[in-house]
Amino acid sequence: MTVGTAVGTGPGATTAGPEADTAMALQLTCPKCGATDLEADQASRFCEQCGYALAEAVTGDEEPGTAEDPKPCVSCGGTEIDAEGYCTDCGDLQPRRRDRMEVDFKAVAGVSDRGLRHHRNEDSMALGPAFGPDGRTLMIAVVCDGVSTSERPDEASAAAVKTAAKLLLAAIAGGSAPEGLGPEPTRAGPVETAVMETVPETVVAETIAPETLSPEPSTAEEDQPRRGRRADLRAVSRQAVIDADHAVSGLARDADHGNPPACTYVCAIVDTDVTLAWLGDSRAYWLDERGTSRALTRDDAEEGSHAIEAWLGADSGGPEPHLASFTPDGPGVVLVCSDGLWNYVEKAADLAAIALPGALTDPFTAAEALVRRALADGGHDNITAVLVPYPVQPPAEGVSTTGVSRQP
Repeated sequence: MTVGTAVGTGPGATTAGPEADTAMALQLTCPKCGATDLEADQASRFCEQCGYALAEAVTGDEEPGTAEDPKPCVSCGGTEIDAEGYCTDCGDLQPRRRDRMEVDFKAVAGVSDRGLRHHRNEDSMALGPAFGPDGRTLMIAVVCDGVSTSERPDEASAAAVKTAAKLLLAAIAGGSAPEGLGPEPTRAGPVETAVMETVPETVVAETIAPETLSPEPSTAEEDQPRRGRRADLRAVSRQAVIDADHAVSGLARDADHGNPPACTYVCAIVDTDVTLAWLGDSRAYWLDERGTSRALTRDDAEEGSHAIEAWLGADSGGPEPHLASFTPDGPGVVLVCSDGLWNYVEKAADLAAIALPGALTDPFTAAEALVRRALADGGHDNITAVLVPYPVQPPAEGVSTTGVSRQP
């Protein structure tokens, strides 16, 4: 297990302890054909039956695989659904694909639900394994929440998660942040490094100079074979936000009447430590059973207000993302979520009480439980919850794993 109290340059920072073995292959189910023998690591990420390559994170919005069994009716459990989406047994219309998106990799899982009041799901998520050039397996989780007052917020969140996840996977595999993928943001801001303290509900952050974000490599690093290098995850996270902002900005039309597509953003890369990037009021939490659960992000909004002050989109002004990293001191779960969840369950300790201990071994069921709680409490907004157990490691032998998009 990974142990340690902090990373970075802040007061009290220490180095991490022994690392978990994250270089082993993950056994996944093919998201396209359903084959269960897709071994995913740096050298082998192809399904032998259909040739599917795990080159992109799964969002839950993909077209169903040809081998998937019919989904039961959400009302009566019947399996006969007509071409227009109605159950032939009870007559109820089934949710559209984006209304309820579910992804289960076992090592990371997420659920995104339309909720009870909105007419569409404006949240999006992207999650899955990323493979470093040194053979290590990392997990990425991106959640974006479309700004409802903007035009086509569902398109904004979908474009942002797909673009960010694509950059993250490519950069981590290449061992560096790709160059030439877009201009620097027009507004600079502080870079934050989180320090794990004993305060249960907050992250104590030290502001460091932006130039320290992506330092020049040493001579030894320059001489190291490229395939053995590891990416600077803070630099990669920052570039992913820049790319996502460009993607959302590109959706703007003259007919948007001053409200071009926009969304919030939060991302976690889970390795031996956790690297975070965010804008807006979507959040990341650390959940454990040792009483040190806490929020890992700070909202870009006045306390008690949902009027966000930073977002992605054509009218964002090129915002500089908040960046933070930390090393947990033991097992736990990273939760990445939209405000549709934390509006109802805001305190980290309460979230941990719902998700744990099950999320450590079955994050999908725990994500379902979190979403179900928000629905039971009113479901006023779209709800998205992605859970990443820590430390990153392949599931125990004999445990079935999936990378299947489970549309209703």
